[in-house]
Amino acid sequence: MRVVKGAVDRCLEAIELLAREARWMRMSDIAAELGLEKGPAHRVLAQLVEQGWAEQDEATSQYRLTLKLALLGQRYLHGIGLPELVQPILEQVAVQCQELVRLTVVNEGTLSWLSSAQGAAPGLMYSPAMDKPINLYATANGKAWLASMPDELAIEHALRSGLGKADAGMGQGPKAINSIEGLLAELALTRKRGYGLVIEEAEAGVWAIAVPVKLVPSGAVVGTMSIAGPVLRMQPERYDELHALLEDAANKLGTVWPRQSNVHSESV
Repeated sequence: MRVVKGAVDRCLEAIELLAREARWMRMSDIAAELGLEKGPAHRVLAQLVEQGWAEQDEATSQYRLTLKLALLGQRYLHGIGLPELVQPILEQVAVQCQELVRLTVVNEGTLSWLSSAQGAAPGLMYSPAMDKPINLYATANGKAWLASMPDELAIEHALRSGLGKADAGMGQGPKAINSIEGLLAELALTRKRGYGLVIEEAEAGVWAIAVPVKLVPSGAVVGTMSIAGPVLRMQPERYDELHALLEDAANKLGTVWPRQSNVHSESV
């Protein structure tokens, strides 16, 4: 049965596309990405411009989002009190481990970056962008989350993230897992030791460890927390120490996490 999308669906899809790309885009490219003819695409974009969600460059006629969506997102997060609750915890861990600490949130069947704190001194500092998609099978955060769910569901998420594809479209390093068998073995190990671990799997020269963040007392997984840094500084003898730091911080996060934030568990 053919599903006919309404104007609201098309507007939301356009907003998601422009947010994902985060750049000026030609109308023809937007139309192609949305599977629309130029006429309907133009009407959608004109509506977004009229309502202040998007803007059009007069010189090039290209489109991009305004800051309206970002400001609303910030307003929402501050409304539920999440930044004020989680940031001090992240900063405390960053000071203790002197590395990069990051927090993700479960969102629409995957993980999204939420916040970070840098504890490393200038010089040999790992400081990646926070707007990139999270590769679920090649990151410590991804492994920690996938290990919190049944294998069948974990495989589905990993395949959607690009597992087994030559051009996964997401960042991965030279030692990334590339098969379902490899993923299952890694998830079993992750569950046994209690944390996700990657060494040059997401990015060459980078090491990371992560644990899930679970609501207390329900145990629902709402995100993950990680410590990452250059492999030159991240030796095996630090694993237990960093794992303990993460577990303690994740427990604090699970205790203060706003219940009204509408964050779903791993079943999303």
